[in-house]
Amino acid sequence: MLQTIALVGPTAVGKTDVSIELAKRLGAEIIGCDSMQVYRGMAALTQQPALEQRAAVPHHLVDCIEPTESFSAGRYRAMALEAIEAVQRRGNTALLVGGTGLYLKALTHGLCEAPPADFSLRARLWEAIRADGSEAHHQRLARIDPVAASKIHPHDARRVVRALEVYEVTGQPLSRLWYHASGGSWGEAERFAETDRATSEMIVVGVTRPREELYERINRRVEQMIQDEAVLDEVRRLRGVSLSLTASKVHGLRFLEAYLNGEVSREETIRVWQQQVRHYARRQLTWFRANPRIQWVTLAAHERVETTVERMLNLMAEV
Repeated sequence: MLQTIALVGPTAVGKTDVSIELAKRLGAEIIGCDSMQVYRGMAALTQQPALEQRAAVPHHLVDCIEPTESFSAGRYRAMALEAIEAVQRRGNTALLVGGTGLYLKALTHGLCEAPPADFSLRARLWEAIRADGSEAHHQRLARIDPVAASKIHPHDARRVVRALEVYEVTGQPLSRLWYHASGGSWGEAERFAETDRATSEMIVVGVTRPREELYERINRRVEQMIQDEAVLDEVRRLRGVSLSLTASKVHGLRFLEAYLNGEVSREETIRVWQQQVRHYARRQLTWFRANPRIQWVTLAAHERVETTVERMLNLMAEV
């Protein structure tokens, strides 16, 4: 029996419904692989599986972290490995489901031994990037660590900040830590440690749709969410809460705050929010398509979920 499977894909592609049916067919327990769905108090805003879906299939690493807590790929890896091992001890299949490619890579390949976050330093770096723009600080990174800079896009402010933070904390370029984690050889973009036994035989299935159809689903979801009182109530309850850096970046949160404060129109909120999510979906697909382990399944607009899952099972049987 398959022991560990990952089902990945961009936001709004339809992973949740497919994962529930796949879990039922396999007798699996679902382990979230989503950097936003871990947070409590954001079920509607982060589009967590519905309560009835979570009652039908056991879920782990969903709705489990306070939004005031910091959460990282390293912490996810430790919690996910523990969850996988517990599921396997019960004789069940572990089914990872989500769209956070970094978390999947951290789980399957490990992480280099970078220092823990220095939040005061990180805050100062973010303030500098907001003032000067990420490109200016990417140029600084290129002088400090040309190898890392060549692997990090100038607009990827989060990774620019982390690379600069590592250098200021340790006095070493981040690329040197990648080098040591790889066993002393230069290879792919980011250096990760050896795979764990629990995930070394993982089968990874990616789900996608034609671009126009995916974008239409994203646009429709945003329009539905801005009309959903559950979403708006969550945003209201989060006012005044000291959110962690990751939680504060939940898609739509700052747009909805501005909308509820009367600072921007409903139409403009929808337009900008939809654009942000479409760009995010494109980045997700770029990340996943760089992973040669992923077996892709294209979802059809009117195909029954059961038929999609049958195609997936046939594909996995061939791997």
